[in-house]
Amino acid sequence: MSRLDRIATVAGAVAAVFLALIAAIIAVQIVARLFGRQIPASDDFAAWSMAASIFLALPYAMQRGDHIRVTLVQNFLPKGGATKAYEIVATAIGLALSGWATWHAAAFVYESYAYGDVAQGMVAVPLWIPQVAMPIGLALLTAMLVQRLLKCLRGEALEEDQGHG
Repeated sequence: MSRLDRIATVAGAVAAVFLALIAAIIAVQIVARLFGRQIPASDDFAAWSMAASIFLALPYAMQRGDHIRVTLVQNFLPKGGATKAYEIVATAIGLALSGWATWHAAAFVYESYAYGDVAQGMVAVPLWIPQVAMPIGLALLTAMLVQRLLKCLRGEALEEDQGHG
C-alpha cells in the first residue's frame, strides 16, 4: 500500500468520525430539547461535519473504486486499446476537474482566512476552520487521480476492473 493510499484510508476514517459527530450532535440536541434547552450553533456544527465527511471521504472512495463510473460508452468499446484510451481520457478529465476544484476551494478558504470571516450563528467560529476540509479532501482526490492516470498510462490493472471496488 502506497503512502497516498494510507493517507486516503486515514482521510476515510476521519470522514467516518465526522459522520459519528453528526449523530452525536443530533442526539445531544434531542436530549437537550427534552429538557427545554438548546445547543447553540448545533445546526452549524452538524452542517460543517457533513461537509467535512463528504470531502474527506472523496480520496477513500477513489481508492476503493466506489465513485460512480459511467461505463455505458466503455461497454460499447472493443476490449483493448480503445478501452485503455477511454480510461486515460476519462481519468484526465476527472483530474482536470478535480485540480480546478481544489484550486478554487483553496482560494475560497484562503479568502475566508485573509478577511477574517466568522460564522454568523451564535458561535463566532472562524469560517476557514470548517472550510479547510474541502481543499484537503479535493487535493487528496486530485492526487489519487494522478495515481490512477499513471496506472492507466502504464497499462496496470485498476482496482475496479479487478472487482475490488
